[in-house]
Amino acid sequence: MILVTGGTGFVGRNIVRLLVKKGQRVKCLVRKSSPRNVLDGLDVEFCTGDILVPGTLKEALQDIDTVIHLVGIIKEIKGATFERIHSEGTKNILEAARNAEVKKYIHMSALGTRPGGISRYHKTKWQAEEVVRNSGLKYVILRPPIICGADDEFVNMFAKMIRQTFITRIIPVIGKGESRMQPIYVGDVAHCFYEAALNDNILNKTYEIGGPDAISFNEILDTIMKVMQKNRFKIHLPMAMFKPLAFLMEKTLKDPPLNRDQLIMLREDNVCDITDMKRDFNIQPMPFEDAIRTYL
Repeated sequence: MILVTGGTGFVGRNIVRLLVKKGQRVKCLVRKSSPRNVLDGLDVEFCTGDILVPGTLKEALQDIDTVIHLVGIIKEIKGATFERIHSEGTKNILEAARNAEVKKYIHMSALGTRPGGISRYHKTKWQAEEVVRNSGLKYVILRPPIICGADDEFVNMFAKMIRQTFITRIIPVIGKGESRMQPIYVGDVAHCFYEAALNDNILNKTYEIGGPDAISFNEILDTIMKVMQKNRFKIHLPMAMFKPLAFLMEKTLKDPPLNRDQLIMLREDNVCDITDMKRDFNIQPMPFEDAIRTYL
């Protein structure tokens, strides 16, 4: 049986659906507040628990052969910090997996994670990776970039902005919009996690995964507008003007739409070489435009 943490999230539900479709027995670790209804109709076992409460993990790991750990955050809200979720949470699930003598552990990290990363997000992702590599368990670490698909936050946020600006026809862009990204379709991410979990030849490796298109933020917006058949003007605003705004949002809003860590990451390219991914996972990832046409 496979345990999936974060199985009710955007990426998690796609991975769970594929696992069930392929005939795998799946258990999902969920909190009391998790939206279990997103997995309605699937033969999935639920176990209530929390990666930050080690005592709740023993039951979840019973009869488990493989763990797929997906829990992560892109912004800190309601007391959930990068350090607690990425570092402490990973330590807890790994300790429980070792005690349960789990055979294989699959970890979701993030593209851009590396020693000396400049954002706290990537720093804590690296700390978690190091715990995985030193755990003594057989593991696979996957580092996806921006993930697109129905119900994603990234593309749908800009699609909503494009729809709402039908009068002004102006889309604000933070900075020059020249940093490159490599969005990957969620179905391709699910395939990679499935192969990582079930393929015995994929072991003790870290993979950077991504789509076939390394494109600038400007090109991402242009592609979204092309698919939606909407014309908008991009207005580039200096990065510096958003720093105090992001700080103010962090201090005053429960769920800030922008934070300083995101501004740091916007200054970097977020691309990779997907040669190993295509070979080992036997996949030809979907181009960005084709991917967003499936749901926009």
